[in-house]
Amino acid sequence: MVKEQIIQLALWAACGAVALGVLAEWLHARRVARLGRLAFGPDAKARFWTVLAPPLSVAAFGGAVWSLVILLAFEGASRMHDRSAAATRQLMVMLDVSPSMEIKDAGAGGTQSRRNRAAVLLKSVMERANSDQTKISMACFYSDAMLLCKECSDRELIWNFADNLPLHIAFKPGKTSLLKSLNTAGGFVKDFPRKSVTFLVLTDGDSVAASGLNLLPSAVADFLIVGVGSSSRGTFLDSHQSRQDGAGLTQLARRLGGNYFDGNSKQIPSGLLRQLIAPDTRADTFQVNLRTFACGLLAVCTAILCLLPLLLEWFGSGWKPVASNSKPEANQ
Repeated sequence: MVKEQIIQLALWAACGAVALGVLAEWLHARRVARLGRLAFGPDAKARFWTVLAPPLSVAAFGGAVWSLVILLAFEGASRMHDRSAAATRQLMVMLDVSPSMEIKDAGAGGTQSRRNRAAVLLKSVMERANSDQTKISMACFYSDAMLLCKECSDRELIWNFADNLPLHIAFKPGKTSLLKSLNTAGGFVKDFPRKSVTFLVLTDGDSVAASGLNLLPSAVADFLIVGVGSSSRGTFLDSHQSRQDGAGLTQLARRLGGNYFDGNSKQIPSGLLRQLIAPDTRADTFQVNLRTFACGLLAVCTAILCLLPLLLEWFGSGWKPVASNSKPEANQ
């Protein structure tokens, strides 16, 4: 927000503008007094409402200067700052980047890699999330979880992480540890406001352990595990058959009070993202902040400064000089 020093500077600038306006109106009044008969006819008087023109002009000049100084103080970046301050929803994405995610058995035809299918599902979720009210944090996991970004507004950056980046090379080779990764990721969101986080896990569910799970922080409102990959046809990888473990993921989701959805061929239903995509009730309340007030004041003041000369020209005096139609006789 604008600091108090800027507001004081705007007040001083407005006072200076008012002083200049008073001086200009005084000089103009002296000139009008000398040329009154030429401007207003034999009575040398304008219409009674014109006495309001000088104070209105001075006040509008001062108000316009104050508004401009206030708006310049925002430096164009405050709109994004206000959006950041207004964000009340968080989306925490955990993306499985283990080698098994490269297996091509996902999608409606079973020809899409699990990694690409997870990216398509993530993009669909981001398109439905309100961009002004939701911040996205993202972590990838294999043998453990690694935070990629926190409270990000750039959807393209999130999409770039999911779009075939070889993130698995950042981890030591080993078994996929979903539970360990969930425990680590819980620390990424523990400082967020209570019940503000939608926790989304995109994985094929490989090597899900039966114990060692910690409870999620109170910041998590909705927890959703989305499985990718075929659950009926396995692919031999690393001395075992790799396929989506729907039963294990369902049990894991229930232990954390969340939901499991098989996203191998279907998009995630909006009902499972109810908090993330729900309309913000604050949007129905009109709030006037300093920028809104300055914009409104600037519009009113500039309208007065632009329209007042026209009103004075058209309605300032009842006397209108009439040009003579007679032509001087030509010299014989």
